[in-house]
Amino acid sequence: MAVTGVPRRPDGARSSPTAEDLYDQSGYSQALLRSLMRAQLGVTVSILAPAAAIAALYPLLSVLFPIVASLNIGPLPLSLFVLGGGIYPPLVALGFWYVRKAQRVEQRFGDLFRDR
Repeated sequence: MAVTGVPRRPDGARSSPTAEDLYDQSGYSQALLRSLMRAQLGVTVSILAPAAAIAALYPLLSVLFPIVASLNIGPLPLSLFVLGGGIYPPLVALGFWYVRKAQRVEQRFGDLFRDR
């Protein structure tokens, strides 16, 4: 059996959301905003996990291997170089990656409302 008729919609029903739908106090607007917040949370967690791993790596290595904590580069301890300067470039790179991913999520959400 094949369906050949035109889909029926009640008067005023739309198949895609509009910007006004976000301002309504309805379940639909809440579902749209929840989906955006869930996507933003996913991006945040995907960045926080590697950031926490990077921040915890040297202290963990120092505890597991005490020789690492006592290494020196010239007159300065290795920990000064690692925690004072070596940790920032990867964290800054993660920050740029986060901004890029967050903008992509917001762009996709905004695309739902464009050209309607």
